[in-house]
Amino acid sequence: MKQPLKQVNFYRRALAAGCAQGFEPDGQLCLHLTGAQGGAYFVSFDTADPDGTYHRLVVDGDFAGAKLEVIAAVSPADAAPGVEDLSAFLASDAPAVQKMAALTALPHVRAVNRQDILLHELEGRWVYLCVCAAVQETEECVLRGIRLEFPKYSFTRYFPEIYQDNDFFTRYLAVFQSMYLDLEKRVDDVPLALDYESADGERLEALASWLGIDTAGGIFGPEQLRELIRHSALYQGGKGTRAALESVVELACGVRPRIVEQFQWSKKPVTAARRKLYEELYGEDSNAFCVILDLTGRAQPLPVSEAQLDALIDAYSMLGVRHKLVFLRRCSYTDTHCYLGVNSCLSTPETASVDGVRLGGYFTVG
Repeated sequence: MKQPLKQVNFYRRALAAGCAQGFEPDGQLCLHLTGAQGGAYFVSFDTADPDGTYHRLVVDGDFAGAKLEVIAAVSPADAAPGVEDLSAFLASDAPAVQKMAALTALPHVRAVNRQDILLHELEGRWVYLCVCAAVQETEECVLRGIRLEFPKYSFTRYFPEIYQDNDFFTRYLAVFQSMYLDLEKRVDDVPLALDYESADGERLEALASWLGIDTAGGIFGPEQLRELIRHSALYQGGKGTRAALESVVELACGVRPRIVEQFQWSKKPVTAARRKLYEELYGEDSNAFCVILDLTGRAQPLPVSEAQLDALIDAYSMLGVRHKLVFLRRCSYTDTHCYLGVNSCLSTPETASVDGVRLGGYFTVG
C-alpha cells in the first residue's frame, strides 16, 4: 500500500544547518550532547502550504542517559508573538529557554521521553522543531537526525465512516500504521542498500561480503571497497592471477609491486652459485614467488602491516603456492644483494678508500 506522505529529513549536513546549543558534531555529522546543563537543537521548515497538516515526527538518536523534550510548533507565517522573524530568532545565539518559550506560544505538540510523535492536531505553513536533552546520567547522548512526515494521514480512511472521526481509534491505529509505513520504507530503500556508490560504513562492508569480496580483516577503507566492487571482474574474477595480485597490493599500500616467478630466471644461463642465490632470493621451485615493494622513495610508512599484507597476498594467490614479501629500503650498501634478512636496495659496487671517507652519508667499503 503506497502512502501519499511527503517527508523532510534533517540528517548529516541538513542537521548541521540547524542551530545546536550544547551539542557538538562528530565526523559522521551527528550531534553529541556536550553541555553540562544539557543542550537544545532548533530548526524550521517551510511547507509552502498555508493549510499544511502534519502526520508524524521521528527523532533518531540515543537518549538513554538524558531527559528528552521535543516541541513541534506551527504558524501560518514565519512570525510569533513578540518575534518578527522566528526562523532567524531560532538560528541566533539567544538562550534556549527564550526560544522554547516562543515556540510554546504557538500551536504546538510537546512530548517528553518520546521519539515517535503524532502531529495530527497541527496545521500551518511553517513548522518549528526543538529537541532538548537534559543530562541525567553519564551515558553519551547522540542526535543522529529528525524526520518530519506530512500531510496528516491515517489508515482510518480505509474504515467505515463511523470510525474515521474517532480520536482514540485514530491514535490507536497510528501505532500499527507507523510500524507498517516504516517497514514499507525499508523495502523501498532496498535499492539504496545495493548502491555501492552511496553506501558507507557497515552497509558497504556487508555489500562487499555479499559479492564475495575478501576485505582482508578491514584493511580497506570505503573508497577502496568501492574500487573493489567497481572492478570486481578483475579482483574477483581474476583472483589467483598476477594482474589481480598486483592491483590489490597496490590498492592496499599505494605502491605497485614487482612480482618475480621462477620461470623469469630459471632459464637464464647462470652459474650454480648464482642460481642458488636466485633460489634464496625469489623461491626454490615453481610453487614459490617473490613480491617486492620498492619503498626507497616513500617517506611515510605503509598504511598496512606486514602481517596484513601477507594475509592479503595469500588470499589473492593460487592454492598451494608460497610467497616471499620483500621491502626495499635505503639502508647500508654491502655486496650486490643485501635484502636476505636485512632489507636494503640493490647497488653497483664502486671503488672507495677506507680512511673514514663518507659517500652519500654512509661508510662505503670497497
